[in-house]
Amino acid sequence: MERIQQALEKAKQQRQENAVPPKPGQQVPVLKKEAEEKVAYTQTRTVEVTEDVFRQNRVVAALKDDVRADLFKILRTKVLQRMQANNWNVLAISSPTSEGGKSLTAVNLAISIAMDAKYSVLLVDLDLRRPGVHRYFKIEPEYGLSDYFDNNKDLSELLFNPGLESLVILPAGKPTHRSSDLLSTPKMQALADELKHRYPDRIVVVDLPPLLQTDDALMFMPNVDACVLVVAEGENTTEEVQQSISLIGEKKYLGSILNKSAEISKSSYAYYG
Repeated sequence: MERIQQALEKAKQQRQENAVPPKPGQQVPVLKKEAEEKVAYTQTRTVEVTEDVFRQNRVVAALKDDVRADLFKILRTKVLQRMQANNWNVLAISSPTSEGGKSLTAVNLAISIAMDAKYSVLLVDLDLRRPGVHRYFKIEPEYGLSDYFDNNKDLSELLFNPGLESLVILPAGKPTHRSSDLLSTPKMQALADELKHRYPDRIVVVDLPPLLQTDDALMFMPNVDACVLVVAEGENTTEEVQQSISLIGEKKYLGSILNKSAEISKSSYAYYG
């Protein structure tokens, strides 16, 4: 693990050296909800997810009595501070390779952000080859993004709310090997623009495919403001981490989460931002 930590710390140092601090007197933009009343979903389908489902699937951010939820609150604060300072609202979660825990991280972080009264969150599953976000809610959506592209389904038919206030899920739908082609279409670009600009108070969390196994993540990366890298200890090499950070790019690399670490007590996560 030491070699991976050294790679992450080196990237952090380089990013800090190149960071541009706010000018004296410059106001830092803050994204705010226009209204803090309870959100009523009139078009989006609501599917109530039980606490047992969240517990079984390690969605700890949705559990009131799980101390691990505090770790995602800390991560949420660090991420939102950086995003506020740069007026960003589209955050990607990716990993060097598969099975690193990126989708579960995206789910927990999205829920944690949605629990902040100032924000609403749209969680988008863009891992079109291996969709996985919906499984953490134990929901099999009838339609997803694959139907949006192939069957011209309206966006409102795809979305669902899992019973958590201020959170909406956009599932990927049926797996497709045409993912790279779909992500490069004008229709995808138009959708990316709509998701970013439609609601000024909304944070869009995008679960991207792994960076080193296909070009899918790179195809969509221009549409995100920032990206968090999930690194699995014992599974990702230092070279894979460095290559992934390079592909994300210095300006968009927000930090890394070390997952599955045997040295971290009470949790499998550590954040290097």
